[in-house]
Amino acid sequence: MPQARQEEATSPCFEPFADFQENLQRLIPLRDPSYFPARLLGDFPESYRPQRLDPERRLLLLEALKDRLGEEIAGVAADRDRFETFTARLSRGDGDVDDLGEAHRAFMCWAAEGFLADASVTGLQQRLTAFRGYLTRALLKRAEAAMETEGFGPVPAPFAWMALGSDGRGEQLFATDQDNLLVYEATEESQAALLARLSPPCLNRLLRFDQGETAAGAEKIDLTGRYFWRFSEKMGDMLHAVGIDRCKGHIMPAYDKWRGTLSRWERRLVGKVKYGAGELSILDMNILMDCRFVAGDALLSDRFMTLLRRYLPQNPDILNQIAHSAILMPVALGMFKRLKVKRSGPDKGTLNLKLNGWAPLTILVRVLCVKNRLMGETHTLKRLSRLESNNLLDTRIAEDLKDAYYHLMVLRALYQVHRLAKGLPKGNAIDPAWLDEGGQDLLRKSLSTVEALQDQINRSFFGGTV
Repeated sequence: MPQARQEEATSPCFEPFADFQENLQRLIPLRDPSYFPARLLGDFPESYRPQRLDPERRLLLLEALKDRLGEEIAGVAADRDRFETFTARLSRGDGDVDDLGEAHRAFMCWAAEGFLADASVTGLQQRLTAFRGYLTRALLKRAEAAMETEGFGPVPAPFAWMALGSDGRGEQLFATDQDNLLVYEATEESQAALLARLSPPCLNRLLRFDQGETAAGAEKIDLTGRYFWRFSEKMGDMLHAVGIDRCKGHIMPAYDKWRGTLSRWERRLVGKVKYGAGELSILDMNILMDCRFVAGDALLSDRFMTLLRRYLPQNPDILNQIAHSAILMPVALGMFKRLKVKRSGPDKGTLNLKLNGWAPLTILVRVLCVKNRLMGETHTLKRLSRLESNNLLDTRIAEDLKDAYYHLMVLRALYQVHRLAKGLPKGNAIDPAWLDEGGQDLLRKSLSTVEALQDQINRSFFGGTV
């Protein structure tokens, strides 16, 4: 059993990120669209006028530009090589769970440094999501090895480990938790082979005696599913140990709802879509819209994703309920577009960047894509581009939403790494007084854009009656 992880804040590499306001000031010039072109090109666009230059001067200017391009290329290549060094450490297969946790913390520190150097939200998300994919695959191997060591044997059937939530969208930041499901195949042959190799003590650990199960009735139990139950519990322990918290909403395959055969998943979807009943809730259907393959059997994953794309758009009432809940989510704006903060409680004087801004944006964009069967992408920015290219969102509105998404994610990323550095619990409740006037204006504009999206979806889905 992996030991409980120490807080990431114990790593000294996070210390440079403790001052939220200082880091925000570092990012402000980088967020200017002209900053990087100006740094790269210098005065070249104004100076390079061949009609006024002799050949030697032209060559000098071109060589200087070539040197700057070379430096930029070398820097990007060095970042790529550094990323590959981190992932190679995970792929070697050596080291225990504590070593992987150390690698995860070191990677987050490096990713934070990169973010403060280029201000790229999508670059940060891509790095963290990709690295944690490698990390998950490394842990899956260790979970299987642990199952073998304990006498359960190797994985008895093909399975696919799928990501949900921010991981499913490829939008991970520094603070993340476990949002996963597992789909597997179970045949009579795999069931019989598993039963034959299990010792009585191991078999007993797969039974639920509180539900009246006994070893004598094991042939009637989905032992393959029970194997993956214990396997998923180990994965949950290991992920938590390396710094990825357990999901408070229990969206993990150690829980029965988030684990099943392909046919079981189809019955769940049919039950909800066609009959409004069964294991899945409206919230679960919303969560499934962000599903993405991480590890295991890619063909099984493809079959599962085909099911999701078939059933998720089928019931307009479900989509309307999800849209309705997102429209009613309060955005942190009061009268005259003033930033609205909590007036009491432990978070007094703060506003929640996630619940009161970012969440309604991502949910409404997601629902709009699913409603129109545009389900090939899960990242919010890519979904916005799909909606725009299919004339479902005006170009100006789409660009405003992309800007709002970017500004909200910048603040969330900085605040998350600040809390890591301070050893504080994860959170999204930020004090807007930390922002200068320009930052508060950007936040107001971003939240106003989210409100405008809520209003547009309200009118298009419900005729403005919500």
